Amino acid sequence: MDKQETLKKARKEQDEREKVIETYAFRIGWIGVVLVTLFILVVRMLNKETVSDILMILMTQLAAASFYQYSNIHNKKHLVTGVISLVAVALNFAALLSQYGVY
Repeated sequence: MDKQETLKKARKEQDEREKVIETYAFRIGWIGVVLVTLFILVVRMLNKETVSDILMILMTQLAAASFYQYSNIHNKKHLVTGVISLVAVALNFAALLSQYGVY
């Protein structure tokens, strides 16, 4: 193995490592977002406040992630999860409009 091949292999390994770290960082970030959102959701429920806006945000993220996974992996469980999440978004949106007297 010559010097150029060694450098090329090292760059490729570094790029793969950066991708793994980036993916892991996004996962940790979303776990933090979900935990804070769930905390706010529980506080609102305990105070008998509406939670449809928060649920709509969570379901939108889940729908987007599921449809993206389905478009790349073609596993039907991702499609089903995306559709169910999208229905939940629509229902929460209708509830939110109802709370504001629009619907």
